[in-house]
Amino acid sequence: MLALGGCGGGSGDDDLSKDDFIAKADAICAQYAPDSTTLEQKFNQSLKSSDLESAAQDFEDQASDFTAMLDQLEALTAPVVDQTTMSQIIALGRQRVDTAKQAADAIASGDKDAMIAAGKKGSVLAGQYYQLVDGFGFRTCGSSGSTGTTGSTGTTGATGTTGDTATTP
Repeated sequence: MLALGGCGGGSGDDDLSKDDFIAKADAICAQYAPDSTTLEQKFNQSLKSSDLESAAQDFEDQASDFTAMLDQLEALTAPVVDQTTMSQIIALGRQRVDTAKQAADAIASGDKDAMIAAGKKGSVLAGQYYQLVDGFGFRTCGSSGSTGTTGSTGTTGATGTTGDTATTP
């Protein structure tokens, strides 16, 4: 999700095979999955009860968790042949976080048009992100693991953060 020249360094995993790299990355993503699910549920409940301030905070919390996950993924050193792809994945993830923050601001202010716009942008970014991540071979970090921040949730058009509810940042 970050634009990097490489994908981290100094973590002692310079010689990882792609399979070992994927296993380490998926383990990182697995650490965030339970919190992401809980925050998404809180977000959806806040929206249902029209508590936009809480919904925006839940969304911000998901974006923060997704950022922490990306930071850890970025610290891993991908095999040299895969560093460009990992840089693209990190960069797209960071764009998703930025869009989630825009959505949270729109939710908090009750700006439905901005929520819808952020949701649409988040949905596109999520599609691009998951295409790269799934294509790379991630399991937990991929669309089947659904950690992260992307698109719009439910019938309200509000933006969520994980990707499975409808679309998330």
